[in-house]
Amino acid sequence: MRKYIMTVCGVALLLVTYACSSVKIIAEKEESFEPGSYGTYAFAPVDLQQVDQATAILYQEISKSIAYQMKQKGYVLSTENPDLLVAFNILTEEARKESWKSVNNDPYYPYGMRGMWAYNSLYGPNFNQRYKEVKFEKTGTFVVDLLSTKQEELVWRGIGIGPVNHPEERFDTAYESVQKMFKKFPDKKI
Repeated sequence: MRKYIMTVCGVALLLVTYACSSVKIIAEKEESFEPGSYGTYAFAPVDLQQVDQATAILYQEISKSIAYQMKQKGYVLSTENPDLLVAFNILTEEARKESWKSVNNDPYYPYGMRGMWAYNSLYGPNFNQRYKEVKFEKTGTFVVDLLSTKQEELVWRGIGIGPVNHPEERFDTAYESVQKMFKKFPDKKI
């Protein structure tokens, strides 16, 4: 009985952790994609001089992370005549969120003269004030495409969506996206 309760608690904790994850992953593969027919890969060329320094560093770190994941899946990095071409892109979008808040500005609340004999809005001053709170939140979308160099078509796509409100969140979201999306990438069958 004790093992059963511990197992149920462990599964519940795992589900709560997964549900609270900040990064959402979508992975799609082409029906004709056979991992065993591909052995090597290379990265699509990216002009890092067109982006700021922080984004250039992020691109380099993501390349290392993808290379590690591909190595774990059994693929070999090859710049000459690769079977797969890895291309990735990072997009950010800013969303405006508005909400109404209410504040009680009564100097005597909850003690003092007003207490239980407080004026209501019909006969006296109303100290409740409402204001609109506006927040700007950034969301990052990270897309990884694997293209077949032989067939010249897309064979697998992974998409990660998560928050990027702070500079350090950009790196955390990208690393988490790569790690989660490559769990859905098929292993190379030898």
